[in-house]
Amino acid sequence: MRFPLFISLIILNFGCIQDKKIPKDILPQNEMRKIMWDLMRADAYVSTFIMKDSTKNQKTESAILYEKIFDIHSTTQESFKKSLTFYQNRPDLFKAISDSLKSDERKAQEYQDIKKPEADTTYRKMKLNKRLIEKKP
Repeated sequence: MRFPLFISLIILNFGCIQDKKIPKDILPQNEMRKIMWDLMRADAYVSTFIMKDSTKNQKTESAILYEKIFDIHSTTQESFKKSLTFYQNRPDLFKAISDSLKSDERKAQEYQDIKKPEADTTYRKMKLNKRLIEKKP
């Protein structure tokens, strides 16, 4: 009775161990993160700028941008989809990618906050001085 229980515990133990190795036909995590970041930025561009132009189709423009992104990263849409499926089935690996994407987003937001142009105070000062001059008798 003890022997079958012992064997089943060993099998369960080895069955729960996940291998951290990524197959050769799957994109590495860092490359996957870069591609996903570029795809997210392309979606933001399409929704912000392309949607304002009624002569353009959102899906067509997105597809064009996606193909350019895949060309830049020297990969294909099929390879990306296969890698995405692999990482989605491995939450431990996918969490690292999504956390780094959140970090990249935070950095980009901080950069935008730093680089915001300051308001032109000269115009406001001129308006204020004009009002003060007009009020004087």
